[in-house]
Amino acid sequence: MKKILSLRFSKAVDTYNKWALPQRKSALILSYLLNEASGKILDVGCGTGFVSENIGSSDIIGVDISFPMSVYFKERFGKAVVGDCEYLPFKDKSFDWAVSNFVLHWTDVDKSIGEMIRVSKKGIGVAIPIGGSVKAFGFPFPAEDKVLGLLTSYGCIIDKWFIRDIDIPYRGWDILRFFHYTGTSYNPNGLVTFSRRKLEEKIRNMTSLYFRVLFFLCKIKS
Repeated sequence: MKKILSLRFSKAVDTYNKWALPQRKSALILSYLLNEASGKILDVGCGTGFVSENIGSSDIIGVDISFPMSVYFKERFGKAVVGDCEYLPFKDKSFDWAVSNFVLHWTDVDKSIGEMIRVSKKGIGVAIPIGGSVKAFGFPFPAEDKVLGLLTSYGCIIDKWFIRDIDIPYRGWDILRFFHYTGTSYNPNGLVTFSRRKLEEKIRNMTSLYFRVLFFLCKIKS
């Protein structure tokens, strides 16, 4: 799965910024939540830098599973490495804050959230699509209760959290182009397939498509 995701995000590096409008909106909302985040910051699953461009810190490092994405980020912000969110290549407490936007649903959230907490001194801020997102296509998303429960189990103090539905502003075949050009067309479960006829019918009749996104800010006990 990780090799597939890396390949797809790598291929989408030149089209991501144009098509990833829900991801960009989510990053902007997350940045408002992170208004107190300062110091050394790790952008987990950094992509092209939607979150980092809205954070005031001048000391930001990106980590991404895609080499082209990490190169793109490095050209913009100066520092980036290739790495796996579930096994971050940094020592404990290497950063003041770790942030992540629209990434952790591709991971084992138990591992990736645990890793973000491990490498952070002060806290983490995350936006993650949860169950209820893009129902028509059967993509798997973690449940809200599971994510919030993990934070508690790791001993984090949940400072703020809320859920926001973010519209996917495309219709017709542009819906499929959105998933393709953002590298997000892969279904990890591999359980939902459609014939071309069924797919045409589905997107023709679709009037609403959105991501249900959980935003949270957690502080780490000293």
